[in-house]
Amino acid sequence: MTIIKKKIEALFYQAEKLRNSGNFSDAIKILKNILKNYPNLTPVLNSIANCYFQINKLNLAEKYYLLCLKNNPSNIQILNNLGLLYLRNKDLKNALPILQKSLEKKNQQENVIEKIGYCLIEMKLYMEVNKFCEKFLKKYPKNNFLLDYYEKSFFKLGKNIDGLKLLQKQTGFIQFDDDKVNLI
Repeated sequence: MTIIKKKIEALFYQAEKLRNSGNFSDAIKILKNILKNYPNLTPVLNSIANCYFQINKLNLAEKYYLLCLKNNPSNIQILNNLGLLYLRNKDLKNALPILQKSLEKKNQQENVIEKIGYCLIEMKLYMEVNKFCEKFLKKYPKNNFLLDYYEKSFFKLGKNIDGLKLLQKQTGFIQFDDDKVNLI
């Protein structure tokens, strides 16, 4: 390992230590100094984005996450971070495709599946919610978020009997008698 590479690595770990202790502004200064000589280092860009996210400078965080994706468009961690940033900003239209791309790259991400379901239900895309939840409840049958979104989608689509059957399955508190519903 060259002396320069060791020095950059030492600076990066120093910045990470500062970031992990909550000293975000000092971490950003060190990381930006690294970028002066190595402007495309994805871990450095991502760390700066994470610092800005932590201090609620979301526009700057977005800028650095997008730079990361430019260098590494398939990085699941960066996709998830950017999706989370958009969710935090209630920017569901941007969050949804980013989270979907992350899920395409790795489909064993229950937390990302929940966030996609949330986006769909909040965007009132009830048919998509219904299909999405049906698919992923096979993989995660006890996921309460997915069950809730699935149930809501039935009622919003006017499929009340299906919604009530799902509710009964979950709670056991509904009794059906010849298309009549009794709440117990």
